[in-house]
Amino acid sequence: MGAITLRQVQEDPNRKDLFGVLNNYIQPDSATSVSQATASFTKAISTPDEGFFWGFWRDIFNVAEQIPHDNAAQDKLAAFIRELTLVPNTGDKIWEESRVWIDLPLLGASVREHLDQVAQGDARVSFHAFLARLYHTGVSPGTETTAIWLLRDALEQDVNPANNASKFDNDLAVAAVYIEYAGATFVQKLALQPEPVLTDESRRVLRGGKLWTEGSGLTVGRWKFWGRRLGELVESAAGEEAKALALHAARLIEVWSDKQLST
Repeated sequence: MGAITLRQVQEDPNRKDLFGVLNNYIQPDSATSVSQATASFTKAISTPDEGFFWGFWRDIFNVAEQIPHDNAAQDKLAAFIRELTLVPNTGDKIWEESRVWIDLPLLGASVREHLDQVAQGDARVSFHAFLARLYHTGVSPGTETTAIWLLRDALEQDVNPANNASKFDNDLAVAAVYIEYAGATFVQKLALQPEPVLTDESRRVLRGGKLWTEGSGLTVGRWKFWGRRLGELVESAAGEEAKALALHAARLIEVWSDKQLST
């Protein structure tokens, strides 16, 4: 893995140390541990408020979007966020009584806001690969909903790639990275709970697309359907990367289903 050079898009004196800490920590030859990186950053922050956290998450997403989805620096960035939840309780609370840093204030709200802002292309794939990694680390359970939305959009609709080939490839790649980087966590959940218990609101939010009408939420049947669709849509992809990602994700679903979800 080569060195990563981060670009700080917007200078903010309240978060001036973040890019420096991360630029050092995520490098492949860095001797800085994740605990050292988080301690170095958080000790300089006296009383972070709501405005600080809105900007902080924008910065983190900006960093994630600069790192290729398959680069180990993404794993290190996700570990950095997980480590923040272990910082001793400061006693400060913001935004619906979220504890600093334990509850990662505003993370969910910031993700929802950013979903419509990230541009198509490699940055979008990297952003969603990072969200998938956060889910896999156990610090962002709300990502399951986001993943289902993105998989629904890419795999459960009757799409015509000819209408917008680049968007089709990008949507397919985004769906695939959720399987690649969070799939093992999905499988573990499915093995414990093959059919989710949903509220009426959750059933509505997590409903299927046009091609999936057999229930809402994360189910074994839906999981296997995603695998079949990834395999089917590969031939319609224009780019080699989207094809490779979709093929790999389809194979992962097939193997995991056979080993852990067979009945």
